[in-house]
Amino acid sequence: MAEPNRDTGSQDIIDDALRLVDALQRKLIIAGVRRGVSSVTSPPPPKDDVWGEAIRLEQPPEEQEPLDRLAGIVRTAAPEVVGHLGKAGAALFGALGETWDVVEKSLEKQRADRECQEQDRPERESAAREITEAGTDSGGAPANGEGSAADSGSSLPRRDGHDHPRPTETT
Repeated sequence: MAEPNRDTGSQDIIDDALRLVDALQRKLIIAGVRRGVSSVTSPPPPKDDVWGEAIRLEQPPEEQEPLDRLAGIVRTAAPEVVGHLGKAGAALFGALGETWDVVEKSLEKQRADRECQEQDRPERESAAREITEAGTDSGGAPANGEGSAADSGSSLPRRDGHDHPRPTETT
């Protein structure tokens, strides 16, 4: 009974191994077609020995073209510049957001104050009318609208005791 299970288990292992070999062969063939058969089958080119490397290091580097040098500078400096610009942009965006919040809150407060004043204005006007009507009924001011000199404010007492004319108000 144990024998049939071992045969199917070993058969599965063999099938898996064959599938792996087939996949490897396909990948090698595809790589050979892409890069050329010689690059797949031949070993990598040998490195210079110590003497060849020393001679190469002693020789001055070849002068690069200005465009290549510029590309090298951009390649090395650009990430740092972009990082700084990103941080500066984030700081600017944060500051603008805070500023907008302050302006928005002050505008909302002004609008609320204005609405409160508009709601209070009719109440104050009606209270002022009641006081005026009560004052005219009790004889505090003449009914014809002409007040005394003290009411109109045509002159003001000064500290020296003399009356001086009040400056006219311009509106």
